[in-house]
Amino acid sequence: MTKTTQGFPAITLWYKPALTMQVLIKSGQGHGWAVFFAALFGIVQSWRFYVASEEASVLIFALGGALGVIGLFFFGWLLRNFSRWFGASPLLKSVRTALGLSLLPWTVMFAILIGLIGNQNDAGAVAGLFPVFFFVFVYGYVILLLSLAAVFDISILKTFLCLVVTMLVSFFPITLVLQLLLGSPVAP
Repeated sequence: MTKTTQGFPAITLWYKPALTMQVLIKSGQGHGWAVFFAALFGIVQSWRFYVASEEASVLIFALGGALGVIGLFFFGWLLRNFSRWFGASPLLKSVRTALGLSLLPWTVMFAILIGLIGNQNDAGAVAGLFPVFFFVFVYGYVILLLSLAAVFDISILKTFLCLVVTMLVSFFPITLVLQLLLGSPVAP
């Protein structure tokens, strides 16, 4: 890495997201870490399902990790395709790298939140931390925007619009399919 981005990318991503992503993409590195963070994000998100059901097996964490990786590949593919509407032509691997590494702040935030909720009996104490978690959530979104803008090589506004289009186009069909697969049958 250059002198301006010396250090571990998972750390420099927090304070130099665009530059870190540019260096990683040019050097062809970071994809393995992106997949790892996507799996870790899925594992952290599956914790609530493990706690909610007494019959839940620890295999739910493996499923969560697998869904995190599948989500990374699926949304990376969608983002790459919709970014073309805005004049970008990134490599799919680069989009997945930016997307996966940008999950790091949210993974850390949700892991800390789970730890706090698990160790706190006082809901007011956890609720009092809302401003901190809101800041981390917004900052994580800024890291996502800056990282993807560096990969797409387009403005942040176009990157934001690309994310909005991707989420709108994918959200409704995915929820429809999930309702059809997991929803209760319609009574005659």
